[in-house]
Amino acid sequence: MNIAVEIGDFRQIQTDAVIIPILEEDLHNDLLLAADSALEGRIQSLLNLGDFKGKHKSTAVLYTNGTINAPRVILIGLGKFSELDTEKVRQAAGQTAKYARDLGITSIAVPIPPEAQDEWIQGAVEASLLSLYEFKQHQTVDDDDNENKKLESLTLLVSSDSEKTTLERPVNRGQTIANGTTLARDLSNQPSNHLTPTQLAQKAEEVATSTGLKCTVFDKATLEEKGFRTLLAVSQGSAEEPRFIILEHTPEGDDKETVVLVGKGITFDTGGISLKSGSGMHEMKHDMSGAAAVLGAMQVIGILKPNLHVFGLIAASENMPSSTAIKPGDVVTSYGGKTIEILNTDAEGRLILADALGWTAQYEPKGVVDLATLTGAVISALGHIAAGALGTDDALMEKVKKAGDKTHERVWELPLWDDYDEGVKSTIADVRNIGDGTSGTIAGAAFLKKFAEGYPWVHLDIAGTAWGMKGSTYIPDSASGYGVRLLVQLVEDW
Repeated sequence: MNIAVEIGDFRQIQTDAVIIPILEEDLHNDLLLAADSALEGRIQSLLNLGDFKGKHKSTAVLYTNGTINAPRVILIGLGKFSELDTEKVRQAAGQTAKYARDLGITSIAVPIPPEAQDEWIQGAVEASLLSLYEFKQHQTVDDDDNENKKLESLTLLVSSDSEKTTLERPVNRGQTIANGTTLARDLSNQPSNHLTPTQLAQKAEEVATSTGLKCTVFDKATLEEKGFRTLLAVSQGSAEEPRFIILEHTPEGDDKETVVLVGKGITFDTGGISLKSGSGMHEMKHDMSGAAAVLGAMQVIGILKPNLHVFGLIAASENMPSSTAIKPGDVVTSYGGKTIEILNTDAEGRLILADALGWTAQYEPKGVVDLATLTGAVISALGHIAAGALGTDDALMEKVKKAGDKTHERVWELPLWDDYDEGVKSTIADVRNIGDGTSGTIAGAAFLKKFAEGYPWVHLDIAGTAWGMKGSTYIPDSASGYGVRLLVQLVEDW
């Protein structure tokens, strides 16, 4: 969908529908009165009947019969002003965009009052684009019900050049962030035979070329040379070779702090020798959603160019069962030298992250955030509403929480006390890759903590938020793209 900011009057613009936002307790503002006058009192008649009250996400269509150039006016409720925030604006915008599309409308226009806040405009743009997301790359026949239904343009109307200039910045930011989230969704939704570790690395190189990032990719030979032994161990059961991807944004000037974003990139997870059940295994194409979030965020960072040194690291592999696969009881040595007893080969994400987190220390970062679809236990704890957050630094944790609150990609902190270290102690190696069967999400983080040494670190377990989220107008049931907006907000707020 094309989004533009134009100077103009909603009564004169040629469009399929004009959108009028309405607050529940403010039914006499200037915009509403002007729209009601243009429609010869029909809005007030509707309000008098009580059929529309401005409640959040409520909608109503009025046909103009030629009183203005647009054939329709769509009312969208924002709820009470005292309760209005950026997320409510996102939800209303997502509802409106989908509603218009489903009516068969191709263009809409929204008059923007001067008091509209930048974050509301950005949020509305993000949600409008994200609500229309569909993954149809492998479909050859359109659904007849949705054929030719495409919302192609959204025009934001202002009354002056200064308002236009002011509005263009949040509009451009919203589009850029939505595009990064869409990239993450596309990658996560992609079937594993169309997205191998090699193909993921190729996509990272494309993103780097288009945005000015530096990209370095370690192939299998390089990984062997540098000692990424746990990443290699996970991949050894697959015919597909692993990759380690390094994306780097370097700002102008010296002495910029460094932040590192790390993503788990298991492009398909069978569980290995500890084979998963077949019922939901097809969803394991999403097991690289942490990597997708990092790549999507780095695309945005490459375009917005924040004044911070940012690395995006992705460890990519398949986890397959074969005669060459790692086995329960094996001991492997991680990058950095720690030994790991593998008790369950389905706890493979933490193994590849062990190498990535060990590699990260050389950058001397002021903060490291990893994202991984690590445990089913986090879904038992938090459902599909929030990611589990565990870490070693209170200040960094607070930054992550605030970024999550702003973007509504929420996190909930779980404890990572030293007491939990006992659960991942091994009798024959330095550490084992699963706990004692309790507090599985915390056990996964307790394992990762052994390798995230020498820097502030937060781990986000996104198994419940990477896909299957419900209750949002702009997030589909499939891949959500969770983490892109949070990471960008974190970096920009640094």
